[in-house]
Amino acid sequence: MSYIVLHMDKFKKEAVRGIQSHNRRERESHSNPDIDYERSGHNYDLHEPIAGNYVEVIQNRIDDLLLVKAVRKDAVHMCGLIISSDSAFFEKLPPEETKRFFEESKAFLADFVGSENVISATVHMDEKTPHMHFLHVPVTSDGRLNANKIYTRESLKKLQTELPAYLQSRGFNVQRGVEQMPGATKKHLDTREFKQQQEALNSLQREAQAVNAELEQRQQEEFAMQERLQSYEQQAQEAEKALSEQTEIPKASMLNYKVALEADQAIIERQKKVIAAKGIVTAKSEKQEAEIQGLSNAVFTLKEQVARLEREKNEQQQRSDKTLMRWMKDHSNLSARLEEIEKFFRWNPEANKMHLDYLQEQRQEAQRKATEQNRLAQEREQQERREAELTKEKEAQQLERERERVQCMEQRPRGMGMGR
Repeated sequence: MSYIVLHMDKFKKEAVRGIQSHNRRERESHSNPDIDYERSGHNYDLHEPIAGNYVEVIQNRIDDLLLVKAVRKDAVHMCGLIISSDSAFFEKLPPEETKRFFEESKAFLADFVGSENVISATVHMDEKTPHMHFLHVPVTSDGRLNANKIYTRESLKKLQTELPAYLQSRGFNVQRGVEQMPGATKKHLDTREFKQQQEALNSLQREAQAVNAELEQRQQEEFAMQERLQSYEQQAQEAEKALSEQTEIPKASMLNYKVALEADQAIIERQKKVIAAKGIVTAKSEKQEAEIQGLSNAVFTLKEQVARLEREKNEQQQRSDKTLMRWMKDHSNLSARLEEIEKFFRWNPEANKMHLDYLQEQRQEAQRKATEQNRLAQEREQQERREAELTKEKEAQQLERERERVQCMEQRPRGMGMGR
């Protein structure tokens, strides 16, 4: 018996790029050894191709909502559902039936979240077990961006129940997963959840490195512009000094008027050049100051982005560490419990014998039930065969009686009607 695998995740805006890269196999992941990239060509998307990347599609959908309030920075922008089953389930299905399984699942989920909110439905065939990543924008029925209103405990339980029932009606032998009791210890490691957390963390680290590199470049540009601005200011000061110098103009007379005129013209030309140079330097200085101010604003924005990414990276790392610690604790508890059970049977031969006898009885009971089922099946088959034979005999007898009646009618003497 195979069970449905249905896992839901919520993603903020910063994690969307990492999920897109994972789904589309945009780059090779060294943190996921389960991926066989030679088989990645067999992956496919059941949703119509989107124009642009996930971030653009999500933003366009949010813009269509015409929300009164601005979207919060920490809001959930995308939800993801992973649909799969065990390996034995898919081994029994031919490729066309496997694709139909995911198509039917996608149709049910699209109806659940609204087809206009679907981003992609990517099927991965290059990992150990085929599975589908169904992504959508969490828009409520009244047009709000709110993942918590869509995925409540009740709605998730309903989804866990109705999806396998829907798939059963479409001819797939898959059952609802066993619901874990509240407070029960987790019995297995959710490797997909851990890998997605690691992918998101790696994405944040790469984005932080890129922003840091851009920040360093902007800071270098700002430093170079500051040096040029200082040079311009020095040239302006020199021009001011040249203009402030009072060059003595020689007195003109009948004997030296030509020389005095030439000296006056030279002084005027020099001052014109100084004034022109000062204007150019002033214009360059103002432009340089505007560029430096723009770079300063950009540097401030980049520093804020770096700080935000560092915070998110630390939060993601803490979540991953907590998850890992929880898994390790669960594994330690299970190991301790197993050791206690083994110790109990090791030091209690009678209990061990009773356990073995119980297992033997279980096997015998299972064999007896199988034998009984085979016997009942044979009896049903014999009964059906006898009923079929009786039906044939009745039909033959009916046919024979009908034939005799026809012959009797044919042999009746002519003219033997009613008496006069």
